[in-house]
Amino acid sequence: MISLINRYFVPVYVSNEDYNKTGSAPAEEKAQRDRIYREALQAKLSAGTVHVYITAPDGHCIDSQHVATASKVDQLTALLERTIDKLKTPEGKPLVPPAAQSAPPKGESGALQLHLTARNLIIQKNDYVIPQVTLGETRSGNWGAYPGENWIVLSREEVAKLLPPGEVKPGTTWNMDREATVRIVNYFYPSTENNDIRKNSIEEQSMQATVVSIKDGVARVRMDGHLKMKHPFYHKEDANVVDASILGYLDYEPETRKILSFRLVTEKATYGQRHFGIAVRSLP
Repeated sequence: MISLINRYFVPVYVSNEDYNKTGSAPAEEKAQRDRIYREALQAKLSAGTVHVYITAPDGHCIDSQHVATASKVDQLTALLERTIDKLKTPEGKPLVPPAAQSAPPKGESGALQLHLTARNLIIQKNDYVIPQVTLGETRSGNWGAYPGENWIVLSREEVAKLLPPGEVKPGTTWNMDREATVRIVNYFYPSTENNDIRKNSIEEQSMQATVVSIKDGVARVRMDGHLKMKHPFYHKEDANVVDASILGYLDYEPETRKILSFRLVTEKATYGQRHFGIAVRSLP
């Protein structure tokens, strides 16, 4: 499938969150996406928000598949081969070379850039392991088969709220500011169709910090936290709840109040009946 797409197609993917009425995509792109959807309906093709659409070189929709069908290797391969045969498309090289699709957003001076990774886990022999999937196999592309990621940028003011006021020494303990920590843990959930954190409902949340050492002007702080949060899998209320214990550390300079390193992981996390893991790291 990858070879067929690279040699005969120009692949385009869009996020529903960006292309709905309140999304950040340009209006003209939203109009094109809606046009393709309407053309599929008019042609009595499968149509919806989670679909593969095939357009001819003039941009008009000529075929489609629901994602539940397109996730089957033989079905999507047949769609691609049928299109190639219909359009007599000549083989060519990819228009754009492979490149990283995710880059950290820009932050103001003093901001803390955090990269978050989320993925499903399974228990084998009393240990958490990553599910093994194989490209090109049907059912290898299900929810949670691959990691999800996000970028979180905390402002200088939010960074300051994570740290204790005044002087510190080994053993100094404090409860980290709820508003600042919620900015991070709001994204502690596995891959779901819903990524609107406004629909989250935090039932329990805590993050306690303890200075464990101070050396060469740098304080190392241990963080221990807990999160219980409702997060609907789709965009409607359901019974799915995140329950996670959180562990991490941060290094900072008490004199300048600059965070040098920030790391958080879920020690144990469940979402309904599923196990998952979160890892957060700061950029240098």
